[in-house]
Amino acid sequence: MAGQALTAIRDHFAALGCAFPDIGLLQPADPFLDTAGEDIRRRIFITADRDGNPLCLRPEFTIPVCLAHLASGAAAGRYAYGGSVFRQRREGPAEFTQAGMEVIGGGDALTGDVEIMEHAVGALAAAGAKNLSIVVGDHTLFEAMLDALALPPAWRQRLGRAFGDDERIAADLQLISANGAQRSSTADMPDEIAQALQAGEREPVLAWVGERMADAGLPVSGGRTADEICDRALQQAELAASRLSGEQLAALSAFLAIETGADELPAALEQFQDRHKLDLGEAASGLLARLDGLRGRIGEGIAVRFNASFGRRLDYYTGLVFEMFLGDAGQPVCGGGRYDRLAGLLGAKRPEPAVGFSIWLDRLEGGGR
Repeated sequence: MAGQALTAIRDHFAALGCAFPDIGLLQPADPFLDTAGEDIRRRIFITADRDGNPLCLRPEFTIPVCLAHLASGAAAGRYAYGGSVFRQRREGPAEFTQAGMEVIGGGDALTGDVEIMEHAVGALAAAGAKNLSIVVGDHTLFEAMLDALALPPAWRQRLGRAFGDDERIAADLQLISANGAQRSSTADMPDEIAQALQAGEREPVLAWVGERMADAGLPVSGGRTADEICDRALQQAELAASRLSGEQLAALSAFLAIETGADELPAALEQFQDRHKLDLGEAASGLLARLDGLRGRIGEGIAVRFNASFGRRLDYYTGLVFEMFLGDAGQPVCGGGRYDRLAGLLGAKRPEPAVGFSIWLDRLEGGGR
């Protein structure tokens, strides 16, 4: 069954004009660790080559496909794949089959987002999937919300990175609330350095960190640098000194609670903005335009919902994200979205807009259960 589904999906991708890059089972581990974060270290299978360079069994296809695109020098490409990946999961085997499509470089983002969701629906239909539903989130809209609230940069960055992780967001909101935040400890610092931290003055803090490292005999390379330690201390001081007003906290909590059908979303966003006197601007209109475009591509038989708290827990996702479900399945059979930041993290010298999706064939075969 899985083999037939994979063949049908690959045929669908071929009809769309996709190239199929050769992605080996053994991959350099650093690109995954550098872009997907340390969380993935506990989930992938790592080994090393004879020179000690870390390798891993292929945990997914998006990063190696993007690397292959960059190595080709092509301005734009439409790629597809299908095969085994190896990653520890809470449920199911550590080896499973994944198929998907990536569109890298060029094109209008709005059109590209709509088309990639249409292609995902088409690939699932080619594999015989029925009773499909879609949940959509939007990193761009969340970032617009943070901008509208005029949060301090350190908290904006922290909340942006936590987006999609409900537990982390809840903990951060407690910390930044008027009664919840804790000030960083400066008890072991000279008064003038503690004051410089609170004032955000970098040079005296950097000089003090450098002196402490020299006194302790710490190397200037091979570990955290003085600049990194200084920046971290300044960020922690900014986080600790910031508070969210009751109105700001209420607005952010109300935004994250928005969950509604695509047809009801325009009214829900308008009501939210009016109630909290905020303007989400082009981010809101862009999301609505994407959902309108999607409705015209997939017809009326597929339910589409928006969940404001839904995001991907990877730093390189930048815009619309989605998951697709079969029937009342608790796990998605497909997930994807826009990840314009990935190519830059992998060393690209020019902007490389990108969007794609992956299908988990073991979930598809089991009806998503």
